[in-house]
Amino acid sequence: MQEALDTMNDWALRNKMKLNAKKTKDMWICFKAAIPEPPSLKIGDDTIERVNSFKLLGLWINNTLKWDTHIEEITKKANKRLFYLRECRRANLPTKVGLTCYKTKLRPVLEYAAPIWGGLPQYLTDELESIQTRSLKIIGLPSDSLQSLQQRRDNLAIREYKKIINDETHSCRKYTPDIVTNTYDLRTPKSLPQFFSYTKRHELSFIPGTNSLL
Repeated sequence: MQEALDTMNDWALRNKMKLNAKKTKDMWICFKAAIPEPPSLKIGDDTIERVNSFKLLGLWINNTLKWDTHIEEITKKANKRLFYLRECRRANLPTKVGLTCYKTKLRPVLEYAAPIWGGLPQYLTDELESIQTRSLKIIGLPSDSLQSLQQRRDNLAIREYKKIINDETHSCRKYTPDIVTNTYDLRTPKSLPQFFSYTKRHELSFIPGTNSLL
């Protein structure tokens, strides 16, 4: 990694550019306690800060490759936006206004890039659902007025997954199983082989998790 970073830094300097060590982060991801952490990386004489979590393109990635940090951050952001719903209720606006406010101001926060992180353990799923339940209560609607966020995430993931398996040129296509055509069973002429997961982390990840929904 250090050699690759040195090569990149040399290329940048030759092309009149400078890498900013303060804006660069180093994350060590390893699930074996017996393997010691490697030395910190450097850009020139500047040491890159090693972090346990980092926000990348709107997603919080942590060094356990679990989504606890991301869910914590988006629920925190969504909880602050409950203010909009309370203001709608306080102003005696029609219920449909509060519902539109929820769908445009809160739910997008809870669903951004959901196909990537949508395979969640139950305790994180419950945290997200509690936001929707609380929102509907403020609006004055029963908790089953909308489709659950879990169902919506599953549908979004399936839609994205079908794009991948139906496009041979997709960069992720090589990670999906080939469709098996069964000539002996007319009820299920085509099927996708299931993944075998050694860990819960792999089982809940996008491709294995969504594959099991089909």
